[in-house]
Formats: sequence, structure tokens, C-alpha cells
Amino acid sequence: MPTIQVQFLGETKPIPAHSDETLLSALQRAGYRAPEAPCGGNATCGKCLVEAEGALSDPDEHEQELLNGSDKRLACCAKVRGDCTVRLEEAGAGAVIALEGACVSYPLDPPAGRAGLGVAIDIGTTTVVAHLYDLSTGVRLGTESGMNSQRVFGADVISRVNHANTAGHGLDQLTAAIREQLAGYAQALCRRAGRETGEIRAYTVAGNTIMEHLLAGLSPASIAVAPFTPLSLFGDTRPAADLSLPGAPEAAVYLTPSVAGYVGGDITAGILASGAGSAEQPVLLLDIGTNGEMALGARSGFTTCATAAGPAFEGAEITWGMSGVTGAISKVWLEEGVPCFSVIGGGAPQGICGSGLVDALAVLLELGAVDETGRLLDADEAPEGVLPYLDEDGDGPLFRLDAASGVAVTAGDVRKLQLAKAAIAAGIRTLLEDRGISEREVSVLYLAGGFGSYIDRESAGAIGLLPPSLLPRTVSVGNSAGAGAAAVLLSRAARAELSAIQKKCGYLELSSHAAFTNHYIDCMSFE
Repeated sequence: MPTIQVQFLGETKPIPAHSDETLLSALQRAGYRAPEAPCGGNATCGKCLVEAEGALSDPDEHEQELLNGSDKRLACCAKVRGDCTVRLEEAGAGAVIALEGACVSYPLDPPAGRAGLGVAIDIGTTTVVAHLYDLSTGVRLGTESGMNSQRVFGADVISRVNHANTAGHGLDQLTAAIREQLAGYAQALCRRAGRETGEIRAYTVAGNTIMEHLLAGLSPASIAVAPFTPLSLFGDTRPAADLSLPGAPEAAVYLTPSVAGYVGGDITAGILASGAGSAEQPVLLLDIGTNGEMALGARSGFTTCATAAGPAFEGAEITWGMSGVTGAISKVWLEEGVPCFSVIGGGAPQGICGSGLVDALAVLLELGAVDETGRLLDADEAPEGVLPYLDEDGDGPLFRLDAASGVAVTAGDVRKLQLAKAAIAAGIRTLLEDRGISEREVSVLYLAGGFGSYIDRESAGAIGLLPPSLLPRTVSVGNSAGAGAAAVLLSRAARAELSAIQKKCGYLELSSHAAFTNHYIDCMSFE
């Protein structure tokens, strides 16, 4: 496998690349968000300039035209033929650089002023991530992450809304849980950085609308019933002390603006960080989680929607499911008809996470162990090559991925994955149909969130989760919600753009949309 020596911010780091892979693809897979690629790597904008040398493809006529005499290369055009070196330009003083999950950069001009510390937070339904920044330099000083502490009250947003509505102190419990978690993260980050929490001047928080309601102490009850109207769409600041978060006396919390009850500030922040908000051609941003949120459009405006995928892709409510941590099977593939897998951290598997589940289902379909209706076949019906892996428990057949540990995919797991993928796929079809945009007109499909970063695109296409025609134009943007939160923490220009993005977003309610129901039924099958 070829190696790229990446020179960036005064350091040289080797990263692996696939033969004939573009430099841009290799850099993005390795977590670099430079160079900028406004066109999504489609070789139309000529912006992803890098200094590169070594075993690379020669510039073709189209690249030479875009280069216009420059001795640099376009990262989206230069293909890796062997070992090579890439020098990424350091942004000048006053620029926000290398924000994980961000494809664009903004001038360093913190709304809270260039003194002290700031914390950028992504509150996901499943996981929470917090980044500590020095506001004077824009340098990230540390990151803290973990499972959302509200999970003890339910794995998905609906179960938490129900808990908030219970008699007693349900809302207070959910609010206290997330505030205590964020306060603990802020304290731990400052301690590790050798700084004081009193230096924190600002927080920015991105999350879905329900997560932001719970942090703010607002009841999400109205979001759970038609017409699904939230009490606030946020986009405002609140004293940090009012949310029990540590900081300087004047420390404030900015909550990223939402679009609707089920399309939150995590999506508007993702549109910002991915660069989708400035796209000339239609792009699709997809955040696959317990609540699959998506946005389709371009700089002129977006239509957004959300579909209840459930927690299956997060590994929740799956027999051997777990998060993407040490011990989880994260990849499954076939070698000469034999199922193989890899485990995060190595060693014996303890379970299987979302990306591994998608791979496993793709393998089961390829082996013929699952039919087009989503039924896991028993030993009497399954092909002979599948029989060594089939077993049975009290609830029906199961497919053993590892005999020693017992990790398996059950018939019930397949059904939950089937329901989840149908919801996402039907949402995409309905959104495209509503906007009158065909799949071939979508210039880029941005996959956001932790799951979107690690999912194998071919497996996602094989099970019908993603449209196969869009796989070549799919870009993973990682934790774009967290990157968007960081951008608005560090730049007034980014905050202004985020506000403009919210105003350009419309909402499509799928639950009452006849086309969605029809598409959902169609997408249940495995063709």
C-alpha cells in the first residue's frame, strides 16, 4: 500500500493510500480537512491546490486547464501511484485551520473576543463530544467524549421525550444529566490543559432540537405531537451559569439554530462545516443516527427532513451490539467465500458496532443467508456454504461471526437493520422527489457523524441504505456538527453564515407524506 508523507503545521505524518486513489480522498480518510474542496472533489472549482511530488499521475488536460500555469497539483485529480509527499499550506495568522470534520475555514475572530478559552460541543443522542480551544490562537487544546449520560432514560429521542413528560421530575433528570456531563467535560479539559475553568469565556453547542431543549431545560413535549412545534429554534446565547456550566462571570452559551422539531442545530452546523451551504450544484448532507436527518439543496436554499431510523446503526438494541470502541467488530468481509472480520484494538471480539453490522448484513446477502424479504434463513433453506455459521436460539436462527466468543447476528437484528435502512433510503427518495432532483444531479453526498465516518460505502449500497449511483460522489465529513460548533465559537463570520443557513432551510414532514410511506415499503426489500 503506498504511503503519503503529509507535511502540515510543521510536522510530517505518514498516511496510507490506495493505489489510484486521489490525494484528496486519502487526506480526507486520514482526517485532514485541508485543502478546501468547495466542489466536493469533482474537479470543477480548482481550489484544492497542494504542493506534491513523488509517484503521482501526470496532470491531464482538464487539470492543466484548472491549474492555469501553477506548478501545484489539484488534490482531487492527482492519483497516487506509489509513495509521495504532500505539503498542505498552513493558514495565515487569524485563520481557523484543521477543524476536524470541516471542509472550509473561517477568519479567527471569536464573538467572545480573543482572550481566554472556549468550548465547542456536539450533543448527540448517543455520544457527546467537547473540544477546548484557545480563543487567542484558535488552537484546539483537548477533546473529551463519551456516551450521552441521558441514555439511562432511553436510547432514542422519543423515549427521552416520554421520560421528560412523565409525572415527577423527568425533565429535571434529563437536564441535570447533560449539564453535569458537560460541566465535567469542561473541568477535565481545563485540568489536562493546565488551565482554569474561570478562563472559559464561551461555549457553543450543536445538537438536535430535542437535545438542545433538554440542555436549556425546556420541555420537548410539543415536538412529540403534531404539528411537532418546538418551544425554541435557538440561535441565541444564554449565560453559562444559568446552564450550570463553569466559566468566567460573563461566559455565555451559544446554541446553534434549528430548522424544525426533528432537524436541529447539528444539521445547520453540518451544512456550515461541510461547505454545503456554498455549493453551486445540489448536494445532499446525511447524518445517520437514531434520528436520520438530511438536507438537500445548494447555496440558494435547502429542504430538510428527518426519519426515525432507531438506534440500530449505533449498535443499540442489537443482540451483540455495542458502540465503536475497543472490542467491537467494526468491519466484516468475505475472502474466498469465508466471512472475516476486524476488531477495534485487536483481540477477541466483545460485540459488533454499527459499521460492522452494515458490513455483516451485506455479507449475509452476498452469501444468500438472507432473502429479499429480510428473512435470515434456517439450516433447511440456507446454501451449503452458510451452514457452518448458522445456529439457533429460542428466538430463531442466527449467524455466528465468531464461534469462540459467540458474537452473532440474529434474525431479529437483521429485521431492525432492515427497518432502519428502509427509513433512511425512503427519506432520501422522498426528499429528491419533492425537490424534483434526480440522483445524477446530486454533485456530492456528504456523510456526517461518527457512523458516517466509518461505514463502508459499498456495504451501504449493497444493503440499500445509500443509493448506489451516489457512492462515487460520497464524501465522509466526520463530526461536522462538532466542527460547525467550533467554527462559530472561533469566527463571527461563521456565526453569521450559520444564521443565514438556517433562514434558507425549509422542512419536509415525512410522517404525513404519502410518497414516503410508499417508498418505505419499497425500500424494505433487498433487491
